[in-house]
Amino acid sequence: MASFGELKPNTYYLIQVDADSDIELISVILHTRETVLLRSFLPQAEDFFKYQDEPIFKLVEEVDEETAQQLESLYPPATEEEYYEEEAEE
Repeated sequence: MASFGELKPNTYYLIQVDADSDIELISVILHTRETVLLRSFLPQAEDFFKYQDEPIFKLVEEVDEETAQQLESLYPPATEEEYYEEEAEE
């Protein structure tokens, strides 16, 4: 089973974090000594940390930048208003 620490920076992946989650498009932004900073793109961009040794439930596939851009283009970008509305709900 793959772990988050095995993912390469500036590379796009389709992963499933756990059995109940959807498949999501992510990219590795930064590795620290203990963690990995990831960006999830769909349906909106969100950054989050995972421990390097934390297992990935399912690493579906690595995708190239062109495929990642095609996937992103299927979703309209969130407006600032939508972003702040979601923050207020939390």
